[in-house]
Amino acid sequence: MSNKTRVMWNGTVRALPFREQVKAAGIAGCSAIAITPSDYNKWLGSSLSTSDLREIAADVGVRITHLDPFVRWTSDWKPRVEGMDFPTDIVGFDEDDFFRMAAALEVDSFTAWSGFAANRYTVSEIEDALGGLCARAAKEGLRCDLEFIPVFGVNSLSMAWQVLQQVKADNAGIVFDFWHYMRSGPDEKLLRSIPGDKITAVQLCDATARVPEGMSLAYDGLNNRLTPGDGDFPISRLIETLSEIGALNNVGVEVFSPQYDKLSAQQIGEITQGVFERYLPPPARDA
Repeated sequence: MSNKTRVMWNGTVRALPFREQVKAAGIAGCSAIAITPSDYNKWLGSSLSTSDLREIAADVGVRITHLDPFVRWTSDWKPRVEGMDFPTDIVGFDEDDFFRMAAALEVDSFTAWSGFAANRYTVSEIEDALGGLCARAAKEGLRCDLEFIPVFGVNSLSMAWQVLQQVKADNAGIVFDFWHYMRSGPDEKLLRSIPGDKITAVQLCDATARVPEGMSLAYDGLNNRLTPGDGDFPISRLIETLSEIGALNNVGVEVFSPQYDKLSAQQIGEITQGVFERYLPPPARDA
């Protein structure tokens, strides 16, 4: 059975202060919210304590469950993206600092993605590095969600699954982001072959069928996403497939968009709620 917890993923509310992010999550019907380590440090510097953050979320029935992302799990970790300067300062936290943040926030899980370039490391080297990270996470009682991103080293569902199969960590899974999947070459046969419980997070979004002419792949992913149903992705079919294999786990909307950045918490919450009502079965709320 899938874990139908609904998550407010950070990209959708990236322009809002924490109280407004939580407000949007509550309006949407989410019981969980993901935050970034850079935002966490920023909020601590604005007079909010860790307990304040947890209490603000709890007041609307939401819990901070996920820290996203962790990038420094290989020696060559700095993201390099063609056509743009990636702000490495927002992902530069080392392993000890990151796990201290996770412990303070009492999250259940975190995202690991690869900033290194394609072919920088062999698959075996990636497996060794991720295996070590998962072992550290297990000691901390955390789940490690590997996110494949087409512009970086672990760039496809196929590669992410290959790595996870070799790592053999009970506390490891895959983040299934619709944009990443569609832009890296969708493979329904492969998707159906993966046990549903190994897809531990799902991020819904839409986009045009192809990257617009003159736009880089990275820019498309960080600025050109659309609300599910407003683009060309086969949203209903993807959700049906994920449901059939039991992979609708920790589901939420992840829309990186300058248009969303202009919206209020109320607007984002209502849009997200509408997506859930249109595409998903009723949620499982925490007791």
